[in-house]
Amino acid sequence: MKPRILFLTTLCFCFVLSLSVEAQQSQKQNSPQPATSQRELLYLPPDSPGWKVTAKDTLGAYAFVESIVEPQTGPEPHRHSREDEAFYVLEGQLEFRVGERRMVAAPGSLVFAPRGKPHTFKNVGTTPARALVILAPAGLEKFFEEREALRKELATTDPSYPGRYKALAEKYGLEFSSDWSFPPKE
Repeated sequence: MKPRILFLTTLCFCFVLSLSVEAQQSQKQNSPQPATSQRELLYLPPDSPGWKVTAKDTLGAYAFVESIVEPQTGPEPHRHSREDEAFYVLEGQLEFRVGERRMVAAPGSLVFAPRGKPHTFKNVGTTPARALVILAPAGLEKFFEEREALRKELATTDPSYPGRYKALAEKYGLEFSSDWSFPPKE
């Protein structure tokens, strides 16, 4: 019962974020944006990892992706300048670091990493872990598409790869640091 309650809480969180994003967008613009189309009903079977809901489904308010993390792996420390990120653990155990805090999250746990705060995670178990990742606002899904295209175009050992990857990350407001040293944000 507890995972179901946390999942519903997560959905409510996304709904509130979508209202917040709409309000922010309205304040930034004097003229209304033209409406874009949304799918009225979206159903994905439970065995389909990857992007569940994207910017086009939520008018840019948020996106959901189901992430599968292999044992003893995870992303290098990073921070987002545009998105808040929440992780709802479905299976396995993920160790998170958000700012200076560390925690191990089991199934049913929700970890929130606000924009501007360095964070990372690692699967500390012996089997793949699964998490539903919520990004608000949406849009970072394009970074992952472009990163995949870059990896197909260039080997990561190519001398130009690090510069191209850094430029791509900057385009999407991402910073990476393998030693956890981030300069302060102004």
